[in-house]
Amino acid sequence: MSAIEITAHDVETAIRIGLAQLNLLRAETKIEVLDEGSKGVLGLGAKPARVRLTPFTEMEAQPTASETAAGQADAPVAAAAESTAPVAQAEAAPVSEEEESAPAEGEAAAGRHALTDEAVQLAATLAQGVVDRMNLSVACASHLVASQGENESSSVWVDIQGRDAGRLLAHQCEALDALQLVVQSMWSHQTKSNLRVTLDADSYKERREKRIQQMAQRLAERVVSSGRAITLEPMPAGERRLVHMALREHPQVMTESHGEGSGRRITIKLKKS
Repeated sequence: MSAIEITAHDVETAIRIGLAQLNLLRAETKIEVLDEGSKGVLGLGAKPARVRLTPFTEMEAQPTASETAAGQADAPVAAAAESTAPVAQAEAAPVSEEEESAPAEGEAAAGRHALTDEAVQLAATLAQGVVDRMNLSVACASHLVASQGENESSSVWVDIQGRDAGRLLAHQCEALDALQLVVQSMWSHQTKSNLRVTLDADSYKERREKRIQQMAQRLAERVVSSGRAITLEPMPAGERRLVHMALREHPQVMTESHGEGSGRRITIKLKKS
């Protein structure tokens, strides 16, 4: 799969279009902003943004070029694992998957206490109340997702299905994320629980979680076969957590997070023998 260049009115839109064409996740590509574009003045002199997206598979097919670019701060494929350097001097110290994926102390304590069925159902009731006021034709149902280890607490999952569910996924799921924030706040206030509440529409997040986990396994196999670390493009905290969780029991690789804020990245590398 070859690299592609995309133009659009802004950088994020160009990236979104490119990922859709490649049918890849953001973490599976190296993204280079070739031109940030310009809005111009009153629409005059506007210039589109231009980005290049290179799949990891394409980079691995050209080892010489990859090695040449390995010293660059934004290169997604690092040099040999034993010589991997921090992404930038100003970044925070690397954080292991155990530290990043572990719940906060209050959340872990709450996770040790089983929620009542009424508390779990309350999440769906609250979500339904909000979407009804938004005049969306959808139905909400909730269930408890059990913890998957001692460092992982339970969570409440709310499924939103129906004719208008897809409207919540527009503009990079901004409406769904905002709805989740509102429901989480109301639910935590009423139940006095710090457990995470996740809202999903048309099973979008469920499918994406599985895809990210599968991607993590594929990249781990590449690290093992090549002996070289891979540093992913910046990812949201929830997606980084999925990568950590997917590989935490892997016998040959480990994961670390570097950086701060929206620039935080995951590095997958061989475990030290």
